[in-house]
Amino acid sequence: MKLKYLLILVLFIALKTYSQDSSNVLFKIDNEPYYSSEFLAVYKKNLNIVSDTEDNTIEKYLQMFVDYKLKVKSAKAIGLDTVKSYKSELEQYKKALVLPYLKDENVTNKLVKEAYDRLIKEVNVSHILIFLKPEATPADTLAAYNELLAARKLIIEGSAFSDIAKKYSKDPSVKENGGEIGYFTALQMVYPFENMAYATPLGEVSMPFRTKFGFHILKVNDIRNSEGEVEVAHIMLKNNTDATAKKMDSIYKLIESNPSDFEKLAKNLSEDNASAPNGGRLKKFNSGQMINAFSDVAFSLQTIGEISKPFHTPYGWHIIKLINKYPIEDFEALESKLLSQVENDDRSNLIGKSVIERLFKEYNIVVSKDALNQFNEGDWKNSPENFQQILIKIQEKDIYQNKFIQFLNKGNYQSISAAFKVFKETEVLNYYKENIEFNNAEFAATYKEFEEGLLLFEMLEKQVWEKSKDSIGLINYFESNKSTQYVGKDLNNNKGQIISDYQNYLEKMWVKELHQKYKVEFIENEKKHILKTKFN
Repeated sequence: MKLKYLLILVLFIALKTYSQDSSNVLFKIDNEPYYSSEFLAVYKKNLNIVSDTEDNTIEKYLQMFVDYKLKVKSAKAIGLDTVKSYKSELEQYKKALVLPYLKDENVTNKLVKEAYDRLIKEVNVSHILIFLKPEATPADTLAAYNELLAARKLIIEGSAFSDIAKKYSKDPSVKENGGEIGYFTALQMVYPFENMAYATPLGEVSMPFRTKFGFHILKVNDIRNSEGEVEVAHIMLKNNTDATAKKMDSIYKLIESNPSDFEKLAKNLSEDNASAPNGGRLKKFNSGQMINAFSDVAFSLQTIGEISKPFHTPYGWHIIKLINKYPIEDFEALESKLLSQVENDDRSNLIGKSVIERLFKEYNIVVSKDALNQFNEGDWKNSPENFQQILIKIQEKDIYQNKFIQFLNKGNYQSISAAFKVFKETEVLNYYKENIEFNNAEFAATYKEFEEGLLLFEMLEKQVWEKSKDSIGLINYFESNKSTQYVGKDLNNNKGQIISDYQNYLEKMWVKELHQKYKVEFIENEKKHILKTKFN
């Protein structure tokens, strides 16, 4: 948020929720009503952040509230709310503000809890993959699905998974690993793959399922409790030759005789250029983030400072020193981090989908079958002028065929029906965002807070800050107060404080003018009631 937005909030912290319909009128400005509920929400909110002083009184706040509304009214009177730059800034803020309202809190909470429940377990799976693009034809999709069904049948009938994987899988690593991925936990794989891995019983083979990469089947080889994360340092020699093994043995003997030399030897001898300068130290990792050969040894070490014997992986020879272990924290400690990960993971699509499903139930949505069928029968690409009908009606809003044509031209869909499904969901969501301030009291209040605050900022810039740059006006202000407020002070040596005082003076004069320009009329009985109200 820009600095000036923060200034707006400090200048006047407005309410979060209030309902004008159920509130009494507190005062009017030129017959425009302002309500007790709004003022009381502001006052009670500020009580929590302002120290208890004699200035912190309800009378003072009421005067501030009236002055605030006068400033906003004056801004609208000269049309600042119609300026293009203002409207653009307001629209950008609305786009950001609406984001939390596009999420289903209940679904989000379930996904966060699901992620934690999975995080404390690790699954070891093997898979077979047949690549398939998202825009693949129905024929190609069916062919991939049937091919995996045939592979699954052979495995269930007794063939080794690795043998069938090498025959059917298009995953380039299958030649080395026979389809075995190894251990992983939540939030390390794409969500559909994770889902199937945790849903498939131990030892069984899943039915074919689709991810953004294509179709898979998988077998769950093992399930174990998660070991959390581990932090290690290592010394690495890149080749797996006999000479390399002998060199690593000699390094290990040096470490055995003097373990404290590990970091020094890592800096001088390790061929892992990324970690060697740090004494071989690696970032902490969980078992699914390293190849099994390395991970298994790292997690087998139990005592801080313990050093492994030399071992090899496809990358070379290693010796590992255990730096620290990090067990899985409890749910409360991880909840915030998991929430962020879930909202940025592809499972977040489920959150948005639940909102769309709710809107489809709430709104009156009518699709013209004739207008939709025309896209299957007519040439919409070359003759768009023939497509002039209303395609969808959402509440009172009409959406015409030409908007769907624009949508089709931007995407690549298998069919008109597939494209229309996405288009309809998009338009329903757009309608919700366009009208949210009229249907959601909390959003409306927060949006109004920014809307008025932005206007107030523009008016302060115009009426106070710009005018305070006038050197003649500043000098006149200083001279008129020289004998009282600024005795013994020099204008040039006290420029910052005097300018601040001058800005306060300009603002007071502006407010005085506004009170003369507009008629402020209190509803006396309501005002007395408000002033007598006691707050904790």
